[in-house]
Amino acid sequence: MADRSAGPRPVDSHPAGSRRADSRPAGESPVAGDVLVAASGESARVVGSAAAARASDGLEPVDGPAPGGSEPSAIAFGGDRGRLEIAQRAVERIVEITARRHPAVSRQAGVLGRGLPKARAVVAGQRVRLELETAISWPHPLAETAADLRQAITSAVEELTGLGVDRADVVITMVDASEVSRSKASSAEAVAAKQPVAGAAAVWVGLLAAVALILAGCVAIRELAVAVGLMDGTSWLARGFGRTIELEPSGWMLPAGIAAAVVGLLVLLVTYKRRRRTHHAVGPDGLVWLRSTDVARLASESARQVDSVTAVSGKSKRKRVSLTVTTFGEPVRVSTDVQAVVDSRLASISPVPRTRIAVREE
Repeated sequence: MADRSAGPRPVDSHPAGSRRADSRPAGESPVAGDVLVAASGESARVVGSAAAARASDGLEPVDGPAPGGSEPSAIAFGGDRGRLEIAQRAVERIVEITARRHPAVSRQAGVLGRGLPKARAVVAGQRVRLELETAISWPHPLAETAADLRQAITSAVEELTGLGVDRADVVITMVDASEVSRSKASSAEAVAAKQPVAGAAAVWVGLLAAVALILAGCVAIRELAVAVGLMDGTSWLARGFGRTIELEPSGWMLPAGIAAAVVGLLVLLVTYKRRRRTHHAVGPDGLVWLRSTDVARLASESARQVDSVTAVSGKSKRKRVSLTVTTFGEPVRVSTDVQAVVDSRLASISPVPRTRIAVREE
């Protein structure tokens, strides 16, 4: 085996017609920077450097320069191996993040795919082409904003990836004015809400009518199935209405007709009946509404602040609040104090409910 400590042994495996470009002796090994020239007839061509000569000689490269030779090149002895590949999606993410940091860019959520801003990149070697689709918030000028975005994404891509940007297109698909609408809504005066009311009284009538229609539909489907032979049996309508036609007028029919007319009028009255009020307005403007349950809680909390009161339970209807106060103090004094505190607390509610207080001693 060859002694690696003394350097590779020179082996002359070049064709007989080749010659060396330097004046080294024939038995000396070439070093980095040597060039071999092969002559064939009247033409000459460059075969390779010292690394190519070693490869053609069948010698394995050694770690480090040979004794007496110059420093080896990175290609000849390995050097920094590997390569860097930057994916297209990585470049697109750089563009999107850079665009989001711009103060004029408005972020928009996507329904199925990506939202705005959205970038597309085409990477070819060390060059890239960019396209940014974004929304601009009102009232930023579009031309200046697009120029700023183009400069920002170009600088970010070149700085972070080292790729050269051949083209950067900015597509503005919409102008977002939601911030303006929110600012106007916040600066506008508060408007009183519509008074809450109970559900319509005709709701039950409508439910009953809906159930009746469903049953009538089921009967009609059965009659059709019996008529075409899909179902065995006799017709309910023929059996029922056939007997009715054979009947003669009776005394009960007049009262029944009057009752049916009265029921129809009642249904009309219920339909147009005014809905019942269910809430109490707080303050003269009617911006806040309280339920009857909330009024009872408010009164109970006020009664608990009175001295000598240990427990309070309350319930409220539309026009009345009933409180049961448990105390170890004088009942008359406690009742008077609770009445005054509750009336003061409920004075801002419209309509003001009547207060009924029951005192129970421990």
